[in-house]
Amino acid sequence: MISIYTFLLIITFSFSNYVTSLKLPSYIKTCRKSDPKLNECVVKNGRLAIPHFLDGDVKYKTPRLDPLDISEVRVDQGSKRFGLSFLLKNCKLTGLKDAVFTAARVDLPKKHIEWDFFHPYITIIGNYKMSGKVLILPILGEGPANITLTNTKTVFEIDFDLVKKKDGFEYMKVRKTHLHTNVGGCIFKFENLFNGDKLLGENMNHFINDNWKEVMDQLGGPVVDAIGEVFKILLSNICELVPYDVVYPD
Repeated sequence: MISIYTFLLIITFSFSNYVTSLKLPSYIKTCRKSDPKLNECVVKNGRLAIPHFLDGDVKYKTPRLDPLDISEVRVDQGSKRFGLSFLLKNCKLTGLKDAVFTAARVDLPKKHIEWDFFHPYITIIGNYKMSGKVLILPILGEGPANITLTNTKTVFEIDFDLVKKKDGFEYMKVRKTHLHTNVGGCIFKFENLFNGDKLLGENMNHFINDNWKEVMDQLGGPVVDAIGEVFKILLSNICELVPYDVVYPD
């Protein structure tokens, strides 16, 4: 599902001593275009940079990433076996700080980048409202929700263009991003189901968790899209500030 992690370009950016109007942070190191082990360099330097970006950096327009605030996730889908209207508001996502950067595939001539991550857990807490049907069972509720993903693998893809600005330098302009996920497990906890009926609520939570894969098929896509859009905006802000030849020097 999640995560998140469109912010990943930020944490793997490697800057040189190129002089710009913005002083570059010392904790981000350079990977050169000509490095025959560019992918390995990106992973190594990205792992070192991740902890410094989690709390955000006002100078580079990066918000706090753990917890990550998501205002709303909405699902409105229907089928013969699964029809559900679901709204999750005022969400906080945690667990990004424990992400492991496992691999990178950087193809600069094709302006395409891919990063692989492993997340031991990702948790989303928020206030839900839903009605409809889960598989063959009706569901109704409104209240606190906790969704925890375990052993999740994500692949974040970025396609970009190069745009020359008035200062004469080229900058990366994010054209498209996509987040692929492979969730190892999922635990759902919805409180106050069926107007607080404890027995019905507990049974429904058990049923949802027993069928978590099918539930994730319905809820996962919109959640990923919401988080992906947050990180796309975040990534675009960074790219507007740092010239391409500073990100990947010769």
